[in-house]
Amino acid sequence: MRKILILMGRYLPGHKDGGPLRTIINVTEALGDEYEFYIGCLDRDHGDKEPYSNIRRNEWNQVGKAKVWYVSPGEFTNKLILELVEGKELLYLCSFYDDYGYKALLLKKRGKIKCPVALASMGVFSEGALVQKALKKKIFIQTLKLLGAFKNIVWSVTSEMEKKDVQKNIGKNVECVIAEDLPRSIVPGRSDTDKEKKILNVTFLSRISPKKNLIGAIRCLNKCRSCIAFTIYGPLEDEEYWRKCQKLLNQLPANVSWEYKGDVPSECVQEILAVQEVFLFPTLGENYGHVIFEALSVGCIPVISNQTPWEIIAEKNAGYVLSLTDDMRRFSEVIDIIANMPFEERTKMADRAINIAKEKVDSSRRETGYRIIFG
Repeated sequence: MRKILILMGRYLPGHKDGGPLRTIINVTEALGDEYEFYIGCLDRDHGDKEPYSNIRRNEWNQVGKAKVWYVSPGEFTNKLILELVEGKELLYLCSFYDDYGYKALLLKKRGKIKCPVALASMGVFSEGALVQKALKKKIFIQTLKLLGAFKNIVWSVTSEMEKKDVQKNIGKNVECVIAEDLPRSIVPGRSDTDKEKKILNVTFLSRISPKKNLIGAIRCLNKCRSCIAFTIYGPLEDEEYWRKCQKLLNQLPANVSWEYKGDVPSECVQEILAVQEVFLFPTLGENYGHVIFEALSVGCIPVISNQTPWEIIAEKNAGYVLSLTDDMRRFSEVIDIIANMPFEERTKMADRAINIAKEKVDSSRRETGYRIIFG
């Protein structure tokens, strides 16, 4: 089997990196019988000061269908990267912002890394991503371009939309391979719901950061007239942003109650979404959006922005895909529509959502572009 080295910020048992982490977990589980996966990553989760317990640093650990090499922060040296890539047939990078990423790209440019290199875009060139710390990112990207760090590599993108973003920012002639993110293989379906219930359960589940746009979700609910129980899940990635959110949450009208329930381990996401009725996610940009798939998989109706590759949700009448505005008025209207929807009609919409998830699992495994990238 071909040996694939993946370098990334964090892997299991971590979970705070959300989508990018879920992407690689799903890849290794789906294709681990076809390829030998080796993963180099940090020894602790995002924002944590202490390393994971029960891991061995600086040696290979068997984790699922991958062998994982954990290092402490700052230990992704050129020497280590070259040692890890020795004997591998492809190097797959999950970032160029992180030290392992730009170091590996520069080693490739200097001819020190002989095997092919693929670089995952991971949505970093979406409009929503680039507006965060815009000047700093622009300078960093331009510097790497001037150094030739992006030459002679393949870009791993998840959609035509992401391919266009890469070509716009790196160059129109760069080589891109579309490998749509692989979803979880499990589609649990709906939980039983109480048809007599008068309150609509709405949830936001993602990192608490500007890009995920919790503030937009709160502004949406501020104009809703229905009785709503709003539950928020996710790690507090940006404390200042969370303080702004709390201020707006405390100004919500009496018909909307809210509760923040903290972070969620990845393996619990579907279970949590299964008891919710609406997944409210006005994100500023997702290259895939694993949590959207997870909502579909349990019949939690998505009400999301159009800054994701999930247009099929609107096409199949399995939820709502809406344009972002400052006042979020259309989002508010849609939440009220769902709240007042007859139970049978809402159930049919949830069933259509589940069918999308089932079709996505079948087609993604059969047609995945990762086989083209990995060779």
